[in-house]
Amino acid sequence: MKARRARLTCVTAIVIAGATTGAAPAPGRQAESPRAVTQADAAAAISELPVRRLHRYRMAGRVRPLLFWIGRDDVGMGEIVWRGADGAVAYELLIGTDAAKAPRGINRWGYLLEDSRPSGTRVLGVMTTSDEATISDVTSRSAGAQPAGRFRGLDARIAAGVSRSATETIETERDFSVRDKATIVGRIEARLKEAVVREVPVPDGVRPGFLTAVAELVNGTIEARRDGELAVRRLKGRSVAYVYGRRLYDVKLTGVEFRRPSGGGASSAPLVHASFETLNRGTGSKTTFELEYAIDGPLAGVPTLIRHRPRWWLEAVLKLEEDGAAPAGAKDGRAARPTPPGR
Repeated sequence: MKARRARLTCVTAIVIAGATTGAAPAPGRQAESPRAVTQADAAAAISELPVRRLHRYRMAGRVRPLLFWIGRDDVGMGEIVWRGADGAVAYELLIGTDAAKAPRGINRWGYLLEDSRPSGTRVLGVMTTSDEATISDVTSRSAGAQPAGRFRGLDARIAAGVSRSATETIETERDFSVRDKATIVGRIEARLKEAVVREVPVPDGVRPGFLTAVAELVNGTIEARRDGELAVRRLKGRSVAYVYGRRLYDVKLTGVEFRRPSGGGASSAPLVHASFETLNRGTGSKTTFELEYAIDGPLAGVPTLIRHRPRWWLEAVLKLEEDGAAPAGAKDGRAARPTPPGR
């Protein structure tokens, strides 16, 4: 039981995407060998775009060894940032366990950035990686140990129907935590600039990233709200294709229903409970996750709850920390909500 309880913190850092795994070839035409080019050209700095929203989350986890769920609160954190200005839109997602709070100091976290400009989109993904394959691998490590860290990164540029991506893995002198994101992202970005770039074609209609695709589905439900709840429910089954590195995916809205908030909370507006499924076109593997968000008001489209169950017995839940906090960049009590650009 003790080993199973520890395993709940070994959720992959991008719990709602599963997107930062190694890049396998996407279907379709591909280069016979890597091109002798790199991503050394400087990308626009993400800090140049003003923050439109910034929200933080607390992570809890649950396991179900037999018939009942056993949970633990506050084992990690999350952060979602929306940026935008002058035709540019960017999303940042940071999710991970907190080694100072998680059993055995388990440290799993990841960061995903999608920065879309008129000239194209840049996707940067960074996550922890390790050789641990079983629960016993995790629990056999002594508490308080400070092993070396290993982080995998991907840098992709999507423009003119082509995704040019590079991957790299770095080892560090210690296992840096989610709170050291800036340090690790800076280190792996430097290595990615010199990594070999591989190209794959991106079909028409494919969105340049997971977060962009999900935002499109979420925004679709909010826009449909003007025609009533039935119009929102009719969006069930809608699918959006996206690319991550050299892989093609589909994310589908598999369920949508309305719920009334209990106890007031951050907003009195009705909540949408939406279920999603991602499909890897190359392998056929699927991942599911759920979001709850307000359909109206200043927090429209902001997830108040994120739920991911990678195994039937394992579940991770992130809950919005703020209670009524105004989104960053709001004007006159209303927050700007950037809409993902189409292709």
